[in-house]
Amino acid sequence: MDRRRALAVLSGLAAAGLTGCGGETPLRIAVVWSDWELSRFHEILAAYPHPFVVYSAGDNIAALLRNPVAQAATPDVAIVPRLGLMEDPDISARLRSVPCPDPSLNFPDWPRLMDCAADNSTKAVWFKVTHKSLVWYRRGVVPTPPADWEAWVGLCRERAREHPPLAIGAADGWVLTDWFENVLLGIDPGLYRKLHLNPPGGWSHASVRETLLRLATLWSIPGLVPGGGRQALTTQFQDSILDVFRYGRADMLAAPDFAWPVIDRYGSGQEALSFRFPGPPGVPNPPVLVGGDAVVALESGGARGTAFVKWLTDKGQARERFKGWSTKGGFLSLNENVLYPNRAMGDLARELHGDVAFDLSDRLTGGLAGGDGQGLWRVLTELFATVTAEGRRPDLDLAVNNAMRMLTALSETGRSS
Repeated sequence: MDRRRALAVLSGLAAAGLTGCGGETPLRIAVVWSDWELSRFHEILAAYPHPFVVYSAGDNIAALLRNPVAQAATPDVAIVPRLGLMEDPDISARLRSVPCPDPSLNFPDWPRLMDCAADNSTKAVWFKVTHKSLVWYRRGVVPTPPADWEAWVGLCRERAREHPPLAIGAADGWVLTDWFENVLLGIDPGLYRKLHLNPPGGWSHASVRETLLRLATLWSIPGLVPGGGRQALTTQFQDSILDVFRYGRADMLAAPDFAWPVIDRYGSGQEALSFRFPGPPGVPNPPVLVGGDAVVALESGGARGTAFVKWLTDKGQARERFKGWSTKGGFLSLNENVLYPNRAMGDLARELHGDVAFDLSDRLTGGLAGGDGQGLWRVLTELFATVTAEGRRPDLDLAVNNAMRMLTALSETGRSS
């Protein structure tokens, strides 16, 4: 759904004056999910004791929250997928204070969405979290998981002579930013953790160039992906999962934990294994790249929105409330009481309590921010397209230098003077 349709849906809801039992106006809940994930969220909400309506705003949720339409059509609650949105002054000004979560859910290495105020309130609470440092593969195609990045590149080169080793859903820009973030996190975790602040010289740092060069070297391997780079640029995330686990067109893919439901849905759950995204030599276990969706209440919802956030994030009810989604996969939580479909998924959830680093692209602002066709997404998409172009051997140094120039220019856009 594009922004125009999302606003039309909201306006239609407002104009219709929908009411629940006893004349109670439904709580309007905006989310980014669709299809399978949206159905799982509806299962959770089945126990909510008040009327509600849920709609998917997709990637346009940022525009919706930043530039709301008439008050009557503004969402009362939203599930926000990017930490940077909650740091946007136009959006944060519209957020209503909610109770701080249980202290046991505040892990030291996880970024605070909004610090707890003196009255024990905050502006956002983690709802669903994500492990983004995984490589999934079919049983039997990877005899021994690679010990480091160099071993993985070697494995891909060797396998590419006979069969595409990787599927990459490059049509979704966030897939490429996850690649960039995992590699940089292994090379220079210190720089990684401050890049969202856009420090002077940060995006022109040698570690950023090294990250881009490593990506370009791997992505340019002939025969790396099914159909070549041009096809990968039109392949969406879900289709890349199917390329590995349904059609066997590729052996592996780098993908977050929420790839599991798609894998399992097509009967490949017993054939699926995973290993940690490889770090550089000498760094066997870099920090885990993590992301998350947070729930916020908008001022338009008043006390009803605040009550919903408290209901949804009640630690004591999480085991039963989230069971329908968590036991089917694709849902991880910071709550240790939540159930998972198998031991492997439970192990992934426990890794989120250790050394982690938050998704960089979800925290970017200014020229580096944005969805498909913008910011970091655009730079990495152009780099991928350049180094995977068919019919010629790419000049990797030239491609990386061009990407560095773009990153440096974008980092200057919107920087405070």
